[in-house]
Amino acid sequence: MISNPNLICYACIAKNTTILAQFSKESDLEDLAQQCIEKAPPYHSMFSQTVRERTYTFLLDDPFVYFAIFSQDLDQSEGIWFLNRLKSGFQESLKGGSMKGFDNFSSLCFQAEFDVVVREVMALNLKSDLDLVDSPPVVSNGSRNPSLDSSKGKKLILTPLLGKPIKGLKKKKRLSGESNGDFGKDLSMENKLDVCEDMSRDFSMSTQKNVTLHIGDRQKAKQVWRKHVWVVLLLDLFVCAILFGIWLWVCRGFKCIDS
Repeated sequence: MISNPNLICYACIAKNTTILAQFSKESDLEDLAQQCIEKAPPYHSMFSQTVRERTYTFLLDDPFVYFAIFSQDLDQSEGIWFLNRLKSGFQESLKGGSMKGFDNFSSLCFQAEFDVVVREVMALNLKSDLDLVDSPPVVSNGSRNPSLDSSKGKKLILTPLLGKPIKGLKKKKRLSGESNGDFGKDLSMENKLDVCEDMSRDFSMSTQKNVTLHIGDRQKAKQVWRKHVWVVLLLDLFVCAILFGIWLWVCRGFKCIDS
């Protein structure tokens, strides 16, 4: 279960490099996520990396990729639980036939089903908070004034992750520095490039390390084999020398040959 849904910045399901459905709190994360999916590490079932206070997590089930960007404050186990829940919901939709006819998956073809799955996940966390919202299905016929935080005396603000904002809630201001104009955009592009470069460098280093280990194991096996061959040859030579010495002792030299 996710302790704080606001720590989820982005999530998507993709087949190879085609994004079937996605959720994003910031529009500039969509391009970054596409670049990350294109560089998804092969031969992994799960991969996670934290760069610039954000954690990029892959859950791979070839040919499908479940990817999310979390705040580094989110516990890793909660992020993995969230991706596994997206995976199970997607597989249930495939088995249930709601995705029937999608032999060739197109971009965002799973968006409707994806929204339902994410809402179900978030409902587990927002259930207690929805009692504070001015909504007939949840709030009783009593007072409809927004609840106050007893410790600080401030109005509680809830931000839904998907769909239209819930009535009575105020949208949370973005922390991405929209007021900085072109400077903020340039900084965002620079951050995306740095993240992709860091992830690409880690992937290439991981692959190179695996190849180096494989070559090292082969060379070590060859050395052990050569050592065993030399040991066998030396033992054979030693046994032959002993037998030759015994033969010389019995025949007292080469008298057997002379006679």
